[in-house]
Amino acid sequence: MTATLLLACAVPAGAQTREPHVFAAAPAAPRYVRVYADVTGSGVRGTSVWLIDRATGRTFERVDAGPLTTTDGFDGKRAWHADATGLPIVIGNAESRRDALAWAHLFGRSGPERPRITPLSKRGRAEVVRLRYPGLTGPIDVAIDRRTHRVTSVLDQTGVDPVSTFFGNYRSERGAQVPYAIEQRSPFSIWRFRVRTVTFPRTIPANAFAPPPAPDDARLDGVTSVPMRMADGAPVVPIRIDGGPVLHVLFDSGSTNYLTPAAARRLHLRAFGEDKSGGVGPLLVRQRYTTVRRLEVGAAELRDQPFGIIDDAPGPGIDGAIGQEVLQRFVTSFDFAHGRVRLARNARALGITAHAIPLRFAPSGPEVDGALDGLRGAIALDTGSGVALDVMSPFVRKHGLARRYRVHGLVSTGGGIGGGTIGYLARARALRVGDVVLHDVPIVLGTMTTGALADPTQLGNLGTPALRNYVTVFDYRNGRLWLLP
Repeated sequence: MTATLLLACAVPAGAQTREPHVFAAAPAAPRYVRVYADVTGSGVRGTSVWLIDRATGRTFERVDAGPLTTTDGFDGKRAWHADATGLPIVIGNAESRRDALAWAHLFGRSGPERPRITPLSKRGRAEVVRLRYPGLTGPIDVAIDRRTHRVTSVLDQTGVDPVSTFFGNYRSERGAQVPYAIEQRSPFSIWRFRVRTVTFPRTIPANAFAPPPAPDDARLDGVTSVPMRMADGAPVVPIRIDGGPVLHVLFDSGSTNYLTPAAARRLHLRAFGEDKSGGVGPLLVRQRYTTVRRLEVGAAELRDQPFGIIDDAPGPGIDGAIGQEVLQRFVTSFDFAHGRVRLARNARALGITAHAIPLRFAPSGPEVDGALDGLRGAIALDTGSGVALDVMSPFVRKHGLARRYRVHGLVSTGGGIGGGTIGYLARARALRVGDVVLHDVPIVLGTMTTGALADPTQLGNLGTPALRNYVTVFDYRNGRLWLLP
């Protein structure tokens, strides 16, 4: 639910050869547009406000919908996202940034990023054109009403999951055509927006599109250490929620916080909404939402945290997972050799002085630059995976890796949310993670066509069997990773 997908375009005649832009606006139309709307989706109702700078393509959107509240923005250089707590994360994944720039062009940005525009079809009143921006893994298809020259839909096929946005009920506002009915569809949910009011502010604050300040919702004095055990190759730690009994959850850098339905019932948590969740497997499962007043991990405390409730148990005796929300607030050290996880507010408290590997964020979690036997790409870091390296299936196909390696048969490699996965077993001579090189690494060459392991923007997904050779330390807030001997 980002603003870059939730405001419509209207394009002039001849769009098959010219880049579409937001609104068919007269030259004197106001630069800034603010839209207020009612929103329904995933079984909840809420409100939304968007702000658009037509001159630069900068956007801001906030959806207020209880545990599903989100805020998204693009400030001209950085795309960012914040969950219901308001904690912003700048999305540094190359695909996500290029996609934000492509949508900024639809809102009026004039920059060096230019698409190749190809007419696809003309049927009745509709004309479809395909936009291919340099560096994007997939196209953006725009359907245009040939009589009114208004955009009726946009299909964004970048990344793993396509997203369709439909526009209707246009009205003329101060020289711009504004859609009052908008619907966004993904494999996981459907969101509908009904515009109430459109305003045109003459000026806006300088930081209107910038990430907001982090909330003060976490507390920890010094360092806390909690025991860690392994289950199917993933770390499990004890937590408490709202002062209830001890729960045992995965500590998964590739996940957001979630509970099983049974754990949520034991804690008497109220569930909201309903949509779908996916993971490495090909299937989608039901997901609901809740908010917990207090989450305790050792002596670390987080307040008013959103949790999913997912109908897919991660394993016997496992009550769910904690992940990115905790890692965003605390520097976290996984000491696999001694079975301990340590949390602190900064790296100095953990006594770390070594050189760090730069860390950035994709929509699915943290990633670093790396290389597989000399083939470069982004590598996701996933403590919840029991595979040393799952090589993404698009990367396997692109580089012909099934022929390049001496594979050892097609096998099931377990799985996570959404079921199991299948791939070819092989061994890599050298795997570079940042500036750390691992040798003789068992890998799985992916064959999946759906799910997280079909991500075309990354080389692979690095799991605990590779990370456990190090004391692995994440510092999300400052974009740093340490792999310490």
